Amino acid sequence: MVFVYSVRRMKQARLAFSSPVMMARLGLGKGSRRFAARGFLVIVSAILAVTALARPLGPPAGAQEVPVSMDVIVALDISDSMLVPDSGDRSRSAGDRLSAAKEFIKKLVSDAPGDRFGLVLFSGDSIISCPPTLDHATYLEFLSDADVTKQDLPGTAIGDALITAATKFKKSSLPRAVVVVSDGENTYGPDPAGAAREAASAGLKIYAVGVGTSAGGRIPEGVDFFGQPKYKRDRSGQTVVSRLREGALKAVAEAGGGRYFYSQDAGAAGSLAKVLSPKAARKSKEKFAGAEEYGPWFALGAAAALGMATIL
Repeated sequence: MVFVYSVRRMKQARLAFSSPVMMARLGLGKGSRRFAARGFLVIVSAILAVTALARPLGPPAGAQEVPVSMDVIVALDISDSMLVPDSGDRSRSAGDRLSAAKEFIKKLVSDAPGDRFGLVLFSGDSIISCPPTLDHATYLEFLSDADVTKQDLPGTAIGDALITAATKFKKSSLPRAVVVVSDGENTYGPDPAGAAREAASAGLKIYAVGVGTSAGGRIPEGVDFFGQPKYKRDRSGQTVVSRLREGALKAVAEAGGGRYFYSQDAGAAGSLAKVLSPKAARKSKEKFAGAEEYGPWFALGAAAALGMATIL
């Protein structure tokens, strides 16, 4: 209706400035269908373009039956001490601890494709960042987004992280494990080894992964007025040196019935992945396949209609 009305208005406007004989010579007279077809194609192109912008979707593909070995909850330390740049091998420094921890977790996920991974971030308290999922690409996005700005309370409470990982996730029929990735420094909260024993009594295994070095390093706290780096100091004004506490992490792993791994040891991620991937995998309706987007097809139709209108 709008198209017919527009054609009539334009025809009346032309007749006001020309005669039917002249319009026929120009190919715009009563017998010409070119103008009508061109206008129709332009309108069709506009409709298709608007539809494409709305991003129409096809029917959902639903869930897929996939083999799943285990639910692995990674508890990642995001306290200030994870910014210490001593996370290379045991003989030299390279990068900060949090970066080293993320690289280890990425390797672990890559080496354990049949495990569902969840993510808990902890400092003085703990938050659930990602529930257990086989969508490892999405999981790694949550991992990449983890940093010290996500902490609600300063300090480090490893015991609280273990309790969160053991109790706050929906239970499933799969075996469950918790992997604590930290420098091992614990400032307050429940006793980490005691929390690990409680988790083990509930059927979970606790593994610990150490980042940092025993030599340690200073904790960065931005820069001063002159642009020079500042470092955290204690109440007496002394610069705080943060070190890897392997003994504490080993105690957590032992109490939880698991093992301790050092993040920079060659093959450590692969070794842990083998431990976390039992041979017996169960079928689970797990991965949502999404729905096909029809928007690009509508955009292609809009471009084709506009191209035909230009040619006419």
